[in-house]
Amino acid sequence: MKVALVCPYAWDRPGGVQSHIRSLARALETRGHEVLVIAPRSGSIPPEPRLSLVGRSVPIPANGSVAPLAFGPLAARSIGVVLDDFRPDVLHLHEPLIPSLSFLALWRSRTPAVGTFHASATRSAGYQLAKPLLERAAGRLAVRTAVSEAARDLIERYISGRYDLTPNGVDPASFATAEPFDAGDGPKVLFLGRIERRKGLDVLVRAMARLRETGAELLVAGRGPGEKDAHRLAASLQVRARFLGYVDDATKARLFRRADVYCAPARGGESFGIVLLEAMAAGTPVVCSDIAGFRAVAGRAALLTPTGDPAALADAIRRVLDDDEMAARMTRVGSMTADAFSWERLVVNVETVFRTAIEEGTRHADRS
Repeated sequence: MKVALVCPYAWDRPGGVQSHIRSLARALETRGHEVLVIAPRSGSIPPEPRLSLVGRSVPIPANGSVAPLAFGPLAARSIGVVLDDFRPDVLHLHEPLIPSLSFLALWRSRTPAVGTFHASATRSAGYQLAKPLLERAAGRLAVRTAVSEAARDLIERYISGRYDLTPNGVDPASFATAEPFDAGDGPKVLFLGRIERRKGLDVLVRAMARLRETGAELLVAGRGPGEKDAHRLAASLQVRARFLGYVDDATKARLFRRADVYCAPARGGESFGIVLLEAMAAGTPVVCSDIAGFRAVAGRAALLTPTGDPAALADAIRRVLDDDEMAARMTRVGSMTADAFSWERLVVNVETVFRTAIEEGTRHADRS
């Protein structure tokens, strides 16, 4: 099967959608499919196999963050040329109704299309304002899927229809076998993500100020608009914090392997939490916010805390650091959870979705 995976976000920016597509592409290739990833870029990117870069992204505020999107007539023409040249059997469009490459491919191509929705939020002004146009666009999708119940709840609120679940996945072996990062002695608490208010790093810094007696150091991997404020807050509270900046996938796995606790204190807007699975695959106990997207993935394996509550977060981290038996139990359950979400298992369901889309496209062509 020839599969085109279309990413709406800049390929050279970290994000859950990009991670999902990278891992899915590898899993599909392992199964013998020919895969092409089509994505925009925000800067210069070294050549990669099975990757076609289309358009330069523009940062657009969205869902409490900034989305690097590519749109306009040049991007539309370019993605048309790439699709005409590759001639896929099926299109897999991620976030197909936002103004970026997936939406352009949906309008440009007659190839059977699967649309996968990732975003989670309490509401979407964009979906509401553009509902008539988006309903027409969604009608062109042969199959609609969502990565979680939280993501399905958001899109169903505005665009009715059937949405199958196709969860995010992880490659457990790549995390379980990584060499631990050399971060020195003492317990380490890891934050990994974009540094912005939505991700809650400030809550974690305030929690760490309550954990001085543990001797734990906070490792922060990532960049974002709140980085300077996070530096200042850590300094003002005399929190031991090491800011590592952006890290690549290999270093990310090594950080998970070294950390004693991985903490995800997000305030909301998380539909799934693939990073939780990555931490669990590495054998790292997880402490995270009690939000729907995290609860569905990590409810049995993680300690869940109320959003925006530094005291509760500190208590949960302390429990993991102080109780070796609890930490070992969390590692075991986390490893089983990560295995359940391995791409080796999940890719079979994705293949079924693709075949359904192709069959639906064939029936539609016959009726025409």
